[in-house]
Amino acid sequence: MLDYFSNIAIPAIILFIVIYGKKQNVDIYESFINGAIDGLKTAWNILPYIIGIFLAIGIFKSGKGIEVLEYIFTPFANFLHIPKELIGLIIVKPLSGSGALGVYSELIQRVGIDSLVEQMGSTMVGASETIFYTMAIYYGSLKIKDTGHTLFCSLLCHIAGVFASVFICNLLLT
Repeated sequence: MLDYFSNIAIPAIILFIVIYGKKQNVDIYESFINGAIDGLKTAWNILPYIIGIFLAIGIFKSGKGIEVLEYIFTPFANFLHIPKELIGLIIVKPLSGSGALGVYSELIQRVGIDSLVEQMGSTMVGASETIFYTMAIYYGSLKIKDTGHTLFCSLLCHIAGVFASVFICNLLLT
């Protein structure tokens, strides 16, 4: 039943848009082309920000930055009862989703699948956002320089997600 619904959902939405547009006397093809052009302009405008984020992440990972930060933050993580294997994931996830998946893959190699630490890591990957990447895209495309309280609130939510992942996994899986 769910497969049938998922297979028909996108064509049904497209059909609805076409019928609604025709009822409103909107040139649907022209609107589609204008939207595609605007999308390409936005992609072109945010390209430098995306390249900058990926370049910084690549330099950080290849320069053994994660290992250095794991070494530095291990006493703090131990105090908070966070497994030290998760420090790299906690640091990379706000920067890059694909980078976090790479760190998560390395985590699986280190601790094994279906371990408590791996379960905590998978929960963190699924429950948090790539803060800096998202901010670079949205604020960069709109040319906003002052992010206000966005960064602080986003990092606070990320930290809350980390603690929630560790706490809930400890509660449910031990």
